[in-house]
Amino acid sequence: MAVFGATGRAGRVVVDHALRGDHEVCTLARDPARLRPRAGLRVVGGDVRDPAAVAETLEGADAVISTLGRRRQDGDVCTDGIRTVLSAAAGNMPRRLIVLSNYGVADSRRRTAYVAVSWLLERAVLRDKEHMEALLRDSNADWTIVRAPVLTNGPRTGRYRTGVDLQLSFTAKVSRADLAEFILTELRDNVHIRQSVTITS
Repeated sequence: MAVFGATGRAGRVVVDHALRGDHEVCTLARDPARLRPRAGLRVVGGDVRDPAAVAETLEGADAVISTLGRRRQDGDVCTDGIRTVLSAAAGNMPRRLIVLSNYGVADSRRRTAYVAVSWLLERAVLRDKEHMEALLRDSNADWTIVRAPVLTNGPRTGRYRTGVDLQLSFTAKVSRADLAEFILTELRDNVHIRQSVTITS
């Protein structure tokens, strides 16, 4: 599998779980030294906005996982990154994409305290995710969008809920370990192809 955003906190956990599950993983990183060398892991140096670097990362992959996240200096990295991935995957590259997003965007933007506070504090992040989701919905890829609440460093519990119509409370959260487990389970079972699914503990 190809993983984008592997140097972020969620991406690192996804890569760890994938390698423990005997998957072969290729990641793209602007600073490859941030990823510890391990058996089954190949790291391509470069930026997710660079079509050549993205195509090299996708080479030989059966599926794509994106845990890209927006930092202040990155601009709309989620939108730009997924646009580049979709363009590179338009040929003979993998059609299966699982992409991490945020609860509170697009059709999950409901009138709740959780969503209101999220948009107040993280408007640029959520706008980037919303534009990213629109690109996926307009594509021919077999995508799944995973909408997460606050992510924690807690352990893998296996006790989490998912659903396409799940509404989250103000205190909603989920561990990155449980998120990684769900992403890899969805990659195996393909239950939510072309659906946006919310996860919470």
